Amino acid sequence: MSSYVYSYPSKNMANVIGKRNPAFANPAVACCCKAWKRAYRAAIRNKEAAPNAARNAGEAYRAAMPPLTTRESCNDFLACVTHGLLIGAICEKDSGKLLYAAQVARTASNSSENPKKSSPIAQVLADSVAKRNGK
Repeated sequence: MSSYVYSYPSKNMANVIGKRNPAFANPAVACCCKAWKRAYRAAIRNKEAAPNAARNAGEAYRAAMPPLTTRESCNDFLACVTHGLLIGAICEKDSGKLLYAAQVARTASNSSENPKKSSPIAQVLADSVAKRNGK
């Protein structure tokens, strides 16, 4: 288990997460926040210290994040990372790694959805080779 260095969310965060929030318009963010809230409250019920409860809740938040399989899920993942960073569910140290993973996955999905067209120079060269070969 990695060590997390960040300010732990307060007990009030569990109440705030349940309120109306514009971020919850994104279903992925809402799902991650609900997972955080359930885990945090369960840990507090089990008499765990607030820092341990917050760490467990952060793990639940990250486990609920969408897979990086499509462009849309990459966008949802980015929204979850950003919101998680703002509420303290994701520490700053881990956020960079998660954002980089999303960037790589998004680039890969872009290249598979939109294969690169050949450059104009490559097309001119291909045409000249075809002319020389009589094609």
